[in-house]
Amino acid sequence: MTAFQYTVIGFLTLLLIWELATAARHVRQRRFLLIRCATWFAAAVAIAFPHWVTGVGLLLGIRRGADFVLYGMVLTFIGTSFFFYSRYTKLEAQITELVRHQSIKEARQGGTTKASGTGESENES
Repeated sequence: MTAFQYTVIGFLTLLLIWELATAARHVRQRRFLLIRCATWFAAAVAIAFPHWVTGVGLLLGIRRGADFVLYGMVLTFIGTSFFFYSRYTKLEAQITELVRHQSIKEARQGGTTKASGTGESENES
């Protein structure tokens, strides 16, 4: 093994231990943290045994393991981008709906809140 492999695998091991400790404290986020732990473990295995990555790449018709990893990362990035964009647009629609609901509620109450505009700002009160 090279100095790079020892260094990065040591770093990934510490990161994996930290993630597992975090997973033990935060029950609600455990599934996401375990996915991250699996990712760090897979990275450590790929760095420790690069010929395995090359072998998987060859099975899929990709000659170099580095290209296989690059293609995987690009596809993961694109998928993640689409996922977060769809979450963003959903949240934007929910916020719009909440604002509409609140505006209608205030209009039905006759605009008795400060936000409805009595001509005074909060600093003048």
